[in-house]
Amino acid sequence: MPRINLEIWKGDWIVVTGASSGIGEAFCHALAAKGLNLVLVARRQERLVALANTLRERHGIQTLVFAADLSQTGVARRLREQLDAGGIRPRGLINNAGAGLWGEFSRHPAQAHEAIVQVVAAAPMALCAEFLPSLRGYPESLIVNVSSPAAYQPVPYMASYAAAKTALQHFSLALYQELKGTGVLVQTLVPAPSQTEFDDRAGAYQSGVGDVRRPPEEVVAACLANLDTERPLAGNAKGLYKQRMFAGLFPVRMVLAMVAKMFKPPAGE
Repeated sequence: MPRINLEIWKGDWIVVTGASSGIGEAFCHALAAKGLNLVLVARRQERLVALANTLRERHGIQTLVFAADLSQTGVARRLREQLDAGGIRPRGLINNAGAGLWGEFSRHPAQAHEAIVQVVAAAPMALCAEFLPSLRGYPESLIVNVSSPAAYQPVPYMASYAAAKTALQHFSLALYQELKGTGVLVQTLVPAPSQTEFDDRAGAYQSGVGDVRRPPEEVVAACLANLDTERPLAGNAKGLYKQRMFAGLFPVRMVLAMVAKMFKPPAGE
């Protein structure tokens, strides 16, 4: 597997989805500080433009803003076509964009669940497929797929989100093995609960999970610190081994009941 040193990638391009806030924005600042040019992808063009201006002024890099909703099909192809037309061959892809919903499955419309699966799982797969030819043209290149502790067991009251993250994590780990030895490192990144806009947008409520959230810069640092290793998983989430043991060894009904108790909405929600 490649042992990546981003210091020698100065001037190369990396695509970051979900770049307008949270973990995606933290990735942009960290990568720009190393002299990497960035393609910023998210829905909110104004925030992307403001971030792009800041990064150019602070670090002297090049940026390209691509405002798009990844819940729509075909976005990955359109992005690749635009970059091809501009002569941009990405050396890295950070699949960070996310979407989720808290609460009973039946309280949300079908379109909302479809959008979660598209943003969290289908769009990253499509982006990997579109940009893999470019990535394989470099001696070393990088794909980071941002997963979640929710990928380790079913999560009642976040059913579609946990299912989509499980699909992404299994895809990402399988792709790591397929590409081992090709020069393309695929890292599955599992963040601890982070200080981002995700919970507010997903309609989070007081739950048994608690409200301790870590700065997004911590998960980015964990990602970058592991680029010179052969480990397929990285992140700052704690207790994942125990979580895997719990989900794999305990009776399914017990696992479901305990997780449901943690995520069940308060009365009246």
